[in-house]
Amino acid sequence: MKTTQRPSTARPDQSRRAAPRPDRTLVFGVVGPADLVPRVAAVAEAAPALRAVRLPYRQEQETARILREHADEVDAWLFTGVVPHAIADAEHAVGAPAGHVSYSGLTLLAALFRLGREGRDLTRISIDTLDPLEVRETLAEAGLVADAARTMVYAPEVRSRDVVAFHRKAREEEGATVAVTCLRSAYDVLRKEMPVVRLAPSPRDIRDAVDDLVLQTRNAHHSDAQVALGFVELAEPDPALERDLGELGGAVVRIDAERYLLVTTRGPLERVTDGFRTAPFLGRLAERHDHVHVGLGIGRSAGEAAAHASRALARARAQGDVAAVLAAPHDADIILAVGEPARAAGPAGPTDLGRLAQRLGMSRATLSSLRQFLEGAEEGRVTATELALAFEIQERSARRLLKRLERAGAAVPIGTLNEGQMGRPPVVYHVELG
Repeated sequence: MKTTQRPSTARPDQSRRAAPRPDRTLVFGVVGPADLVPRVAAVAEAAPALRAVRLPYRQEQETARILREHADEVDAWLFTGVVPHAIADAEHAVGAPAGHVSYSGLTLLAALFRLGREGRDLTRISIDTLDPLEVRETLAEAGLVADAARTMVYAPEVRSRDVVAFHRKAREEEGATVAVTCLRSAYDVLRKEMPVVRLAPSPRDIRDAVDDLVLQTRNAHHSDAQVALGFVELAEPDPALERDLGELGGAVVRIDAERYLLVTTRGPLERVTDGFRTAPFLGRLAERHDHVHVGLGIGRSAGEAAAHASRALARARAQGDVAAVLAAPHDADIILAVGEPARAAGPAGPTDLGRLAQRLGMSRATLSSLRQFLEGAEEGRVTATELALAFEIQERSARRLLKRLERAGAAVPIGTLNEGQMGRPPVVYHVELG
């Protein structure tokens, strides 16, 4: 399994970034250790209509500072690996489309081949950062037993010293003969103590990351171009409403004594609502009004967006005294929750099936069947193809269902599945329904 893009959510104060025109050169900020940034940037600049700004660091913890200092210079962020990407996300420094270069099984296989030619003992090795499933598959391809490696999954709270401690422990307690690391800082320490190999991404891995990020950035531009309208219904006039909705970067117009019209675009709306998961402005309005109903609509034209917003407002009224509902083309209405945005690092959202079903406009029975199916899936991992086969539905419908679960905070994309097929590899989701 190959980990690729991780969705990154901009903070509200970054929502007014101008979208790149689809016909102009994109500028990628390439962030990572000094010896990998030129390698990744060179591959990126080989792509048409793409320019790379090289932004190396000496220590991983410099990542957030670099992003904040150069935020106005780039259209998107390309990290040389998952570590700086995770650090930037954890510190809420990512205000533009972002992705990282993944280290595929092919990269690990090449490293194992080199070690074998050098006569290294590969019966016990320690490997950090890489996905354990892909490590096992790669060991099998190399003719090694599956338990030959001890692995450490990277998490945002992990620091270089933790990675070093992991490899030291593997050597001292389990007799690991070779350490394989993806961190430059850990490599610099470990090479003085034990045989160690530092992985570097292959050109193919870099090209895959560049292609994915180009698509993500162009799609972000397309989203910013879509019209988003909102009807806000309050019990009484509110002169502070424009201030509360200002983070959406649009205009607020009073229609009558109780209703207001919000005009913006999809991009800022999606960023402020954390991917259509939450309505941070709803709580502020509820502090001043007993009745607050917000209907948000997205469309390719103002007429289509207005029709969706009217439908969403009607459903918001049916939810209770305070509610916000979003309606978009080809998707179910989404009831936006009040509160802080869910963390992007993993699924965090409503696990009560009744409440989740209500938010998604789905039946509780459907979600219950899905939960039963997930009990037989490894660690709750599923692809649209697997879901389509299990429920005898079209794969397009399965992808739409997974996207709706992702917006509700019950699913998160964790990578892609390499099956050797032509075309874009299927996305693997971790789904958690409680």
